Amino acid sequence: MIAYPPFDEQVYREGEKRMPTFWVRTGARLHLGQLDLNGSLGRLYGGIGLAIDRPQLEIAVEKASRLKVEGPESETKRVIGIASQYLQRYRLPGASIRILQSLPAHCGLGSGTQLSLAIGVALTRVYGLEPSLLELAQVTDREGSRSGIGVAVFEGGGFVVDGGRPVAQGKGQGGGPYVVPPVIARHPFPREWGIVLAIPRTQEKMAGSKEEEAFSSLPPMEAGLAGRVARIVLMQLLPALVEKNLYLFGQAVTEIQKQVGNYFSPVQGGVFATREGAEVAEYLLSLGAAGVGQSSWGPAVYGFVEGERLSFLVEATRKFLGERGRVLGARGINHGAAWGWNETGATGQQVPEMRSTGTL
Repeated sequence: MIAYPPFDEQVYREGEKRMPTFWVRTGARLHLGQLDLNGSLGRLYGGIGLAIDRPQLEIAVEKASRLKVEGPESETKRVIGIASQYLQRYRLPGASIRILQSLPAHCGLGSGTQLSLAIGVALTRVYGLEPSLLELAQVTDREGSRSGIGVAVFEGGGFVVDGGRPVAQGKGQGGGPYVVPPVIARHPFPREWGIVLAIPRTQEKMAGSKEEEAFSSLPPMEAGLAGRVARIVLMQLLPALVEKNLYLFGQAVTEIQKQVGNYFSPVQGGVFATREGAEVAEYLLSLGAAGVGQSSWGPAVYGFVEGERLSFLVEATRKFLGERGRVLGARGINHGAAWGWNETGATGQQVPEMRSTGTL
């Protein structure tokens, strides 16, 4: 373990040195469904996901003698909790963290994983450390989640399928630390395809212990149904993506949502977690969206559309949803998180970028 001497911020600034700032920017992720909720083959879950360019998370980090966080009040407590784990693990004195953009929490967009990894990368880089993403994920237990999609898209973006985790690898079973589920497929997502993203406003969100209780209350998915979902992914979804056939891709997405949503309906109240989400999905299909679904537990729902129709469908959906939620237009992204140094401090504006290569 590396032990650092106390960092004297006042001495540093009085020496007329500019405090170097390390910034990280990453998009959200969509979770399109789980591959195996049966587990009879020895692995559980498996994830299907996509890196998207909106909404975005951006933070800026500098060395400091203690931990200071600036940003929306709704995010500061979470950031302090995450950052404190990294400071303790690497025995760092402190840091000044500015939240320039944030992802909505507990909406199905992977905000927890993206925020944890962004903070971990920034904190360690400003102190000259370069731990792997796997190590950073282990510090905050993000690898204990059921999906490796969040880690995979932070690293390299794109459309990703992960292989889930061994059934025997469970909390409290003495099997050692969790391992991030392996990526078994990654493909570029066509830039010409658009994504309508709707985030209904709701007080009922699935996370933490509530999520654990939901999973434990459900029986294993029937093996034949789990096999059907896997077959759709392998023989329709992925081939349509590679061949850039939006129609067949959308059909597969909608069918996966139907099958997985039906399985979770006893704990989320229907195929979709909210009435607004179900209505938006139906509305998007009526306007010609190729496919629709709910990201993870929601409430975020999405529709895949032809790129030239994206603006029209976003505006139409905004009018349809009204004050009941937020609607964005997004695209898939085929690179991981962006980061870089800004010697004069991050402003959230255009700064030189250095993109992730997957070798943090």
